[in-house]
Amino acid sequence: MIAFNKEQNQTTWQSSFVAMLPEIEQKLRLAFCRLDPEAREDAIEEGVVHSLLAYIRLVEQGRAEVATSSSLAWYSSRQVKRGRPAAGRMNAKDPLSRYAQISNGIQIDRQPTNWIDAIVEDKRATVADQVAAKLDVSAWFATLTKRMRGIAKDLAFGCSTSEVARKYGVTAGRISQLRRTLEESWLAFQPGGGA
Repeated sequence: MIAFNKEQNQTTWQSSFVAMLPEIEQKLRLAFCRLDPEAREDAIEEGVVHSLLAYIRLVEQGRAEVATSSSLAWYSSRQVKRGRPAAGRMNAKDPLSRYAQISNGIQIDRQPTNWIDAIVEDKRATVADQVAAKLDVSAWFATLTKRMRGIAKDLAFGCSTSEVARKYGVTAGRISQLRRTLEESWLAFQPGGGA
């Protein structure tokens, strides 16, 4: 009978955490809204793991009732922002370690190996259309300056205007102007686009 109650309690705390999970994820999404899309998803996943581990500790201490989705999300977002891994050790000497990056002020730019594939990938498009789009985008990017290519890539990957502005040391208004310039350049590059 005791084993049955223990099993029932495990199911109860697990279902309680799963019930809080959508709200925890929403709060973590807000906490990490300034990160680029890939880093944001990684941070949210790490935050969920921190939240789960914190909740398990509270259950083991018999204090599960004090846990709310807000408190768990707040705690876990602080842990992630400090670079504390949910599992494993913190390595301040490894430059690829998030903890080392935060504590030592290291910034690493991660770009996909083939960013053009990522930009033009569309599951509904035919293979011929995808190949044509890749060729068109590659040829168009070759006409841009290095700085404009960087801005276009960042905007294409979903970075906000303010994020791109901070990265390139200009105002958000200037990035909006450049976005319009890039759009006009793309339209002019297209066959029949200049007419």
